[in-house]
Amino acid sequence: METKTAGIIIIGDEILKGQTQKNLRELGVRVNRISVIPDDLSSISAEVRQFSSQFDFVLTSGGIGPTHDDITFEGVGNAFDDKLIFNPDLVDKCKIWFKKDDLSDPCFKLAYIPSTSKLNYGFDYNTGKPTLYPLVSVNNVYIFPGIPQLLERSFRNLGSTLFKVNFKFIAGESFIHQDELSLTNSINKLVSEFPETSFGSYPSLVNQFYKTRISYECPSEVQLNQISEYIRTRMPVVEFDKVPHENSREKINELMSRTEDTVFKKNLEQALDIVEECFNRYNSEEVSVCYNGGKDCIVMLHLVHAVHQSKHPEKRLNSLYIREQNTFQEVDTFITESILKYKLENKTISHPMKAALKQLLEEDKDVKATVLGTRDGDPGAQYQDAFSPTDGDWPRIMRVNPILKWRYQDVWTFLRGLSIPYPSLYDQGYTSLGNPENTQPNPALRFSDEKGLVRYHPAYLLEDGSLERQGRTKK
Repeated sequence: METKTAGIIIIGDEILKGQTQKNLRELGVRVNRISVIPDDLSSISAEVRQFSSQFDFVLTSGGIGPTHDDITFEGVGNAFDDKLIFNPDLVDKCKIWFKKDDLSDPCFKLAYIPSTSKLNYGFDYNTGKPTLYPLVSVNNVYIFPGIPQLLERSFRNLGSTLFKVNFKFIAGESFIHQDELSLTNSINKLVSEFPETSFGSYPSLVNQFYKTRISYECPSEVQLNQISEYIRTRMPVVEFDKVPHENSREKINELMSRTEDTVFKKNLEQALDIVEECFNRYNSEEVSVCYNGGKDCIVMLHLVHAVHQSKHPEKRLNSLYIREQNTFQEVDTFITESILKYKLENKTISHPMKAALKQLLEEDKDVKATVLGTRDGDPGAQYQDAFSPTDGDWPRIMRVNPILKWRYQDVWTFLRGLSIPYPSLYDQGYTSLGNPENTQPNPALRFSDEKGLVRYHPAYLLEDGSLERQGRTKK
């Protein structure tokens, strides 16, 4: 079936939200052109006339208010050699709304429309009631308000009725571990191979998992699969998940099923068992994760979140951030993002560990267990097990250590295998984060580029896990 097309005319300085273009696409209408023109009668008439003959649908935005420069109705009328009249229905509405009767009053300009206009009423999705004010159309031209909120509301209430077609685009995307410039020839060949599909390529300088995203809107599911396979066999595609924190348990199970690393698989299974046991012993309110934004804590948090999400989807996970006096800004920013993304019920306490736990238990008497990101090799790890109650003069709490036996490489297999974000410092050669005074990039990752400048490989490329803490300076 032939694809329907649309043109959009923005009149004056009004801003058309990109959401409108996206909504049209979801209805099966491709926006072929967007034009921005001034509040000039001849410009409006000429543009509307051309668009109307060129596209199936024309949407205008702006210029339908009561002021002197609101001339869209007149411009559309001129485009079709149509005169303007006071529409009786709209006149009655203006009289009610504005409590005026003199048709020379500026408010009645809203009722002065082309004689062949159609008044399109819909249903307000917020109230479920019929809309009070119609959207005016002339032939295939639909005249939307320019105020973004009103435009979006009008489209939400009427779009599926006015622009319904028997066609849907099938959208897909691929993520490539190669920069856009070096992909140019490959992308050009892709576009020529599938001329019926609309492609977009988007470079990323900051994403930790891919360098270029290629999007495609296809006329059929068959072609979508063909394009995906074409890209996969000709470009270095990476599996990337935009929302790893959603349906996390299922995604972890998938990672476990496809891994060929038996040690990693065993460690992951044991970690999940420990977290499951934690929530069998304690209810949701009795557990708090101790989270500092480091790679090990990110793994721990994601594991706990996955189990908690499956057991208590309606509840928020408790967390504690023990903030040092001197911190990396990148880590603080990342922690804030994590709290929002995982919907944590977080407490931030700026004390040493013992004092912080004491304050936590004083403020939240329900907490009985804290989950940590401790791994073998960390200070004090040799004295702990999966479940280790505090002793001596420490506040009484159960320490839960799901990743105690994990290797360095297991951490990165988990994070990168599930597209879980981490602080950007790890991409700059840092492998173990303390604070700015005692942490530097790991010398084991240092290299010189083609210009002789010192650079550092990202942390996940460190092959010898025993060198993980080489970037920590001794006091």
